[in-house]
Amino acid sequence: MGQFIISSNGGWIHDSLYWSSTTSLIILNSAGVYVSVSNIDVPDKLTYNGFTRSMVRLSDGRFVIGGGTWDNSTVDFPALYWFDPSGQALSYSEITALPEYIVRQMNKAHDDGFVLVGDALIGNDIQAFVLKTDSAGQLEWSQLFGTSTYDDYFWSIERAPEGTYYIGGVKGVGNNSWDPWLLRVDSLGNEIWSFTNGTPYDDLGQAHLFTLADGSFVYGSGKPTGNGADQRPQLVKVDSTGTILWSQEYDVATHSALILDVQEIAPGGDLIACGYSTPINPFFDGFLCRTNSQGDSLWLRHYWYTDSIMNDGIGYFNDVTPTSDGGFAAVGVMIQSMSGNDPPGASQDVWVLKVDSMGCVQPGCHIITGIESQVTNLTDALHVYPNPVAGGGNVTV
Repeated sequence: MGQFIISSNGGWIHDSLYWSSTTSLIILNSAGVYVSVSNIDVPDKLTYNGFTRSMVRLSDGRFVIGGGTWDNSTVDFPALYWFDPSGQALSYSEITALPEYIVRQMNKAHDDGFVLVGDALIGNDIQAFVLKTDSAGQLEWSQLFGTSTYDDYFWSIERAPEGTYYIGGVKGVGNNSWDPWLLRVDSLGNEIWSFTNGTPYDDLGQAHLFTLADGSFVYGSGKPTGNGADQRPQLVKVDSTGTILWSQEYDVATHSALILDVQEIAPGGDLIACGYSTPINPFFDGFLCRTNSQGDSLWLRHYWYTDSIMNDGIGYFNDVTPTSDGGFAAVGVMIQSMSGNDPPGASQDVWVLKVDSMGCVQPGCHIITGIESQVTNLTDALHVYPNPVAGGGNVTV
């Protein structure tokens, strides 16, 4: 297992000035220890990366992050950021022809260019967009979707068969309700088909999708239960014609729950998903869920954070990926302590998690019935004595 490459955004100091957001590329070694961090510097502007899975690695080893820029005139522009194979910042490209376009995700196009999706302020309305650039980040085309009646958003884009693309988003459908929104578009962004898949309640849309090896896709979202006050994480598989093949919900219902990323595990076709739930409103926790190829749950585990500063850190996971050792790595944000006892100067931090194939931070958690929540970094705090303990022993934390 090699290095972990992470895109993030956060505050930094440059030329004695504080900037509240800059796009960064972080490299960790296999043990989760810093190797390097490099920040993009766009003069007099803040920079942002996409919300989920918005970094790709090129064939020459370089990294590209999709996101945007923002200046004090409150103008957003889509942007791409390049880093060299060692993770050092190289260059950037802004698309200034599209002001007030906010990028939610970037991905590779079918050629050597890039496709980006998000939402744009058009007059007083918010509409969803998809755009394509060439390999240097120069705009080739863009398309708007949605209506002036409700706000509409795109959250994810994936390559689909025959040079087309799948897009996941959220569409306003009336009665203060937004539903998961799925589309297939051609190589120029023209709609082939689209549909919404929701309930009479607000479905926490944000359809986050992933193309599978068989050419279909699976998307994650949140599905309301009962009278719509609570949600459960949801996965839905859809074929290339827009037909739903199966739909599954997971875990107990909480005040808010959403799957933010899902990927296929090769070989075998199992799925790994990540996101958040809200077991104690308004406090998030991060979760991972593994299913078989039909969406049947194999395990689901919740995670929270502790260190020398706080012992009840809460957050969520934006991205998850299988690792070469059969386990998984997830990355997200650690927001605060549940108790509110944050030290002076504490801020949101990048949260990185490495687990084995069963979702265990410490191997064997699945053997003990009832373990569904885990602390993510107590490795050095666990002591077993005496050694050996064949005749009996003690465990302390």
